[in-house]
Amino acid sequence: MTASRPEPTMTAETGAAVPDVELSDGLKDEEREGQGFTGFPDTEISHVNGWRLHLSTLSLLVLVFLVQMESSIASTTLLSITDQFGGYAESSWVFTAYMLTYCGFQMIWAKWSDITGRRFALLVCLVIFTISSALCGASQSLLHLIQFRWIQGIGACGIFAMAQVSLFELYPPRLWPAYMSIFTAVITLAVIAGPLLGGAITEDGTWRWIFLLNVPVCVVFLPIIYFIFPRRLGSGAFAGSRKEGFAHIISPTSLRKVDLLGSITLLGASILLSAGFQEAELGLSWRSGVVLSLILCSIPLIAVFLIWEWFVTTRCEYPEPVFPWRFLQSRIRIGMIINTFLVGAVLYVCTVQIPQRFMTVHGLSPFAAATKLLSFGVLVAGGSSIAAALMGKLKIPPCWVILFGAILQVIGLVLLTRINDSSKIDKTQYGYQVITGLGVGFINAALTLLVPYVMHRKDLATGTAAISQFRMLGGLIGLSIAASLSTPHVRAQLLQVLPPANVKHLLEKTEAINSLDKNTMERVRDIFSEGYSLQTKMLVGFAVAQIPTTLLMWTNQVAEPGKLQP
Repeated sequence: MTASRPEPTMTAETGAAVPDVELSDGLKDEEREGQGFTGFPDTEISHVNGWRLHLSTLSLLVLVFLVQMESSIASTTLLSITDQFGGYAESSWVFTAYMLTYCGFQMIWAKWSDITGRRFALLVCLVIFTISSALCGASQSLLHLIQFRWIQGIGACGIFAMAQVSLFELYPPRLWPAYMSIFTAVITLAVIAGPLLGGAITEDGTWRWIFLLNVPVCVVFLPIIYFIFPRRLGSGAFAGSRKEGFAHIISPTSLRKVDLLGSITLLGASILLSAGFQEAELGLSWRSGVVLSLILCSIPLIAVFLIWEWFVTTRCEYPEPVFPWRFLQSRIRIGMIINTFLVGAVLYVCTVQIPQRFMTVHGLSPFAAATKLLSFGVLVAGGSSIAAALMGKLKIPPCWVILFGAILQVIGLVLLTRINDSSKIDKTQYGYQVITGLGVGFINAALTLLVPYVMHRKDLATGTAAISQFRMLGGLIGLSIAASLSTPHVRAQLLQVLPPANVKHLLEKTEAINSLDKNTMERVRDIFSEGYSLQTKMLVGFAVAQIPTTLLMWTNQVAEPGKLQP
């Protein structure tokens, strides 16, 4: 059998091309995929090293921390924002607008970076994120803030996508478990730090600084990325080109690779589906024309997207599919995508709901409420590290780790549904949060680490982006469903206690709860507590669904090169 010809790899130290080490078994990618292995052998490529490698890694982790923190930092500042601008019922769009573009462009940026190179795409995304963060901080109305959050999410998702795939490319497979545990821990800590920092800033300053603080940090890392980050990472390994820059982007060779129809239909379906749930959250009936039209219009876009991706994957050389049909030709990959979506809903709903519940139901300050999230968030990070160690050092099959994580989530969430007393803080819920967070951490780490072992080499960028995109999409839709269940219930119950004008004012500015008389205040807090309990019950369903989904992707094989069968 003839060995595949190795492509040269650029080193960060010299910028020179050096030949890759040939595959140890001499198999071509296509032959290797036919045998079930699609990951990278430990000696396949020459990796960058030295201080540039460590500085590049540090830059990626810091930037990921920033953009991921933005996905949760608004959870403890929404009330302060609406206290200034009004519009509590629409305030969730401050969160949703960012999340929508944060998840909607993941695979698009990943595929674009295959064409332009990781460094160039990362720089573009970093500039977009920096400028839009400044504009968010300067917003003069809720509408302006929401619009700038859309743009901020576009840049943020590109940073996240570049960072995740770059770590797989910068380090050899033997180091993947260690660095993926660090990566998932950074993501989780960022999600938890967001509410804490947002609460602290809201108490001691102004909410505008939750956006403005991004600017100086990004300005520091812009020149580091430009001068230090490997120049040709990604573009040569996957697109077959070593050019970088605007001239290369607009060249006919690059443009014909762009999956324009796939990108448009993917983004359109995500926006319409999420907007439909968002309108239901704002109080419209599920049978209303607005909600139904938005959700139903997303269905043909999804159908067109899938048909087109099948066509370009199986029948065309160009364009390069933004979501290769190969992703849906393996039960393991399908199970990974569904599980990622489900665990994303649990992660993000808990992250937003827990501090808001303490603020609304128990009257805590934003910072004090954010500290109540630590028992959940720290264990998500801890669970990620434990799961990476179980799969990396102890060689536990990832499906066992995922199944155990799903069971832990079910147990923790079922116990959390029993917390419905607004008169005092039930301390047992911290233990329930620990159980839930540990389960989320197990699943997050296992699914992230599995990507390079079950994806074809040329799909590494889009594969990692797909996993993170579906996790965020799950969080976005989960939040919308949760709010669409609780908000109408809260509004209906409040109307039995307060006049309509007072209810409207209360839903605009929840701080008005403190101005009610004692008996009415207790009843109102009970109503909000019931609403949050409805959200937790919904999450139980998401957690339970992860068990059959894990059985769908079941294999007793460990995550090692040559062993996982997709």
